[in-house]
Amino acid sequence: MTETVVATGNTNPTPGTVVNVTVAEMICKLSIEKNLHSDYLPIIPTKAKVNGEKKVLYRVTVKAELIEHSTGKSVRNHALKFKSNREKDKVTFNGKTNEEGVIFVYIETYEAGGMELICTNPDVTSIPLKIFLKDAWYESTFLITGYHVCNESDFSGMLVKANGLNENHKEDFLYSARGVPMQGTGMTTDGKYIALHKLRGGWTLNSRGVKDHVTSRETTSFKYRDGVIGRFGLVTANNSIAVDPKIIPPNAKVEIDGVGRRS
Repeated sequence: MTETVVATGNTNPTPGTVVNVTVAEMICKLSIEKNLHSDYLPIIPTKAKVNGEKKVLYRVTVKAELIEHSTGKSVRNHALKFKSNREKDKVTFNGKTNEEGVIFVYIETYEAGGMELICTNPDVTSIPLKIFLKDAWYESTFLITGYHVCNESDFSGMLVKANGLNENHKEDFLYSARGVPMQGTGMTTDGKYIALHKLRGGWTLNSRGVKDHVTSRETTSFKYRDGVIGRFGLVTANNSIAVDPKIIPPNAKVEIDGVGRRS
């Protein structure tokens, strides 16, 4: 079907000119479905892992509604096909429109940024749906922990020497499972930060099979640090969180309900 449209000042053609627009008998309307949080952000699936490029997997559900152009009625049992304008995006859909003329399209991709979903049926008119991928919800909840800095003043052991340190420090602060070897960083009684440098030989377990203290002091060493060090560098009080890098990419910004944005 060809319709005649008069161009206005907001269109590319010269205002007042006549433009012929071909509209198929069927029109496909595309819209992003709300997620489980009742907004339109992408979802990061529960079982998805961060890929080798340290990117998360985005999932977006799109509703495609097929209607007759002339009557506005739903078109049932009609096969539709879709694609993304980006090669790396995975687009799947479930065959033909249902009784309401609807088919759902599922997009999965590790690529952030803008994309377009396109209906490729030659007998259907459809405007590509523009989708921008940046912020996203995790599909499931999980535990997020902070960095704990053990304080030497909380320990009661005798003062001992340690590899890599100039001063003597409390034995249980240096070598127990409550101390620096487990927490990674500790603050000495004189306000200095020390961190575990090397631990070779593993742990000695207590009667309950729980880590108690390092097996070998001779192969355990420490070093002074300028601050609290996490796996990916210096961390900041009331901002840094400890994450599993297989789930959350290093240095990612995470919005936590009731807490705020952390990284």
